Amino acid sequence: MIDVYPDARAVAGAPLHVAAHLSKLGWCARMITRLGRDPEGDLIRATLERHGVDVSLVETDEELATGTVTIHMSGTSHRFEIHKPAAWDAIQGPAGLPPHEVFLYGTLAARCETSRATMLRLLDGDCSMRVFDANLRPPDIDVALVRHALSMATVCKVNDEELIDVAGMLGIAVTPQALFEVALALEWLCVTKGASGAELFDRSGASFSARAPEVEIIDSVGAGDAFVAGLIDGLAQRLPPQEALEHALSTATSVLTTRGGLPSL
Repeated sequence: MIDVYPDARAVAGAPLHVAAHLSKLGWCARMITRLGRDPEGDLIRATLERHGVDVSLVETDEELATGTVTIHMSGTSHRFEIHKPAAWDAIQGPAGLPPHEVFLYGTLAARCETSRATMLRLLDGDCSMRVFDANLRPPDIDVALVRHALSMATVCKVNDEELIDVAGMLGIAVTPQALFEVALALEWLCVTKGASGAELFDRSGASFSARAPEVEIIDSVGAGDAFVAGLIDGLAQRLPPQEALEHALSTATSVLTTRGGLPSL
């Protein structure tokens, strides 16, 4: 999608940010999405290719436009206005996926029935790590979808506000252990806390915490996505949990000092 700021436009979108950061970390990252046949779609495709992301599963819609999001800034914080319908509401997806180690998914891409059905179908494929980045964006929140998405995850990342929201949706206590009790495939739960850092929990009850490095923040858009990429990279390498968490925070910090959520080339 395209983020529209008061004074600029930027290629963006959580899965795109994660894919670009994973590519920079040495992964073969592949995007499954749908773009309009328009200049915005051409720009996104070119940006993905420039960042080394495989675009073989990126579709083109002949009618719907490439997605856009208006960013309303207030100091260093921001608010999203996500426009619809958009091309990524109509993702068809391949009949099956090539062999892959990690499948990353969220709720926003599944706000409409076509893309939701595609995501849930592909989510049933075989891989060792299924990463649910909740990335809740009102009003496009469906409790049944959140419940199902969480039930399939081996890794879940939420921010501290989303943890409260998800617990409320599921009718459980706002604790990591309560989430593990309803998400039986879950191995790791990560809760981000903005400038306060993040915590990582495993099913045994062990927890790890780290503070975010202090930097002058220019733009926080995409920091959570960079964090997810670093977390995936750390866990897939089987780094000790504390090191994986610190690696994720370091990756997130790298985007705070520039505008936009993409890594530097």
